[in-house]
Amino acid sequence: MPRHQRPPHVSRRALLAATAFGAMTAAGATPATAAVRGAPRRVTSTPIGDPNGFHMWQPLDLNRHGHVIGAADGTGGTADALVWADRRLTTARPPASGGSIYLEAINDNGQLAGSHRGGAEDLQTAAAWPGGAASEPVLLETDPRYRDSRAHCLNNRGQVVYRSSERPALPYRGFVYDLASGARTEIVPPAGQTSGVYPRGFNDSGQLISSVYDSGTTYAFFWDGRTATDLTPLGVSGLTGLNARGQVLGTYRPASGGGYKRAFLWQDGRLTDLGALGPYGIDLSFTRRPMNDLGDVIGISHTADGHLPFLWSEGRMTELPANGKRDVWPLGINNRREIAGRYSTDGYATRACLWRHGKFVDLGTPRGYSDCEGLMVTEQGDVLAFASDYDSRRSCTFLITAA
Repeated sequence: MPRHQRPPHVSRRALLAATAFGAMTAAGATPATAAVRGAPRRVTSTPIGDPNGFHMWQPLDLNRHGHVIGAADGTGGTADALVWADRRLTTARPPASGGSIYLEAINDNGQLAGSHRGGAEDLQTAAAWPGGAASEPVLLETDPRYRDSRAHCLNNRGQVVYRSSERPALPYRGFVYDLASGARTEIVPPAGQTSGVYPRGFNDSGQLISSVYDSGTTYAFFWDGRTATDLTPLGVSGLTGLNARGQVLGTYRPASGGGYKRAFLWQDGRLTDLGALGPYGIDLSFTRRPMNDLGDVIGISHTADGHLPFLWSEGRMTELPANGKRDVWPLGINNRREIAGRYSTDGYATRACLWRHGKFVDLGTPRGYSDCEGLMVTEQGDVLAFASDYDSRRSCTFLITAA
């Protein structure tokens, strides 16, 4: 690409890395192949960027097209606003005033939401990119009283959920901002929840969940776009998911549960306990994909002999096969019930894995790395994995395909 045609929002370093990687792929070079002994499928690991230069360090969110947002390794500037789309790594356009930007969410239309930090006081301001990464960002909080704001969620209707505070501390006020109209709606918590709003999930119906831990209590609520329903009396430990059906996923400690944490789905005022495979409680996946839009849930169930990976689907919890592997964690699920995760070979090093059609697929580790974990799985069935190497201290996000 001639220099005068380079998009202004793409750094020279990012452009060189993306161009070099694109040239490598076009020339027929083979991306790194995972070292998997006895694997039932061919496993190909493609670095998101160049693992020896500019690359995505941490994946944060993805849309149904397999487009990913993430961050570099704490380098700041626009390097914390990376977008991987159509096998190309770019950066989101910063405001004309400069400063650093950080992305939180991407929707199926390629719109982005996150925050901008800059100015003389280095304040954080909620921001969105209505036209995608190349578009001019819109700063969502314009009230000078709220000196700290951050966008958390973005749905396919172009609605952004952000929170604001008069200073970088609780309580936070929450708002829904419509990118098309510029309309702003305040999210009002239930009476008595003075900690404010901390968004944990948002769907295309405009429903939202919020939970925040404050002074020994987790305050939680469900918002339907008009009114809030207090979920705190359930004894909620935290809310971890909200899907397209309006099902709320979270953990709680029931009075009859022996003090152990359990998982639940809540919808229309009804709570469903997901059960357990053992007597010692449940932990849900800690990624952004612990539940899909079908209401399927993944996590681990603790037993006397360790923990067991599970899939809860259609009212039943079943153990996921592990092929004799240890310390197995399912971490992300898509709407085809494909599940990405990790396992341990020796109690220390981790390897990526995938459950497809109910079977365990060993994805191993990309060549040159000592550890790897599958964090999310795209709707196309590819695994977004974080790989690192203990000796060289390198790390990179990979797209792993089992064909």
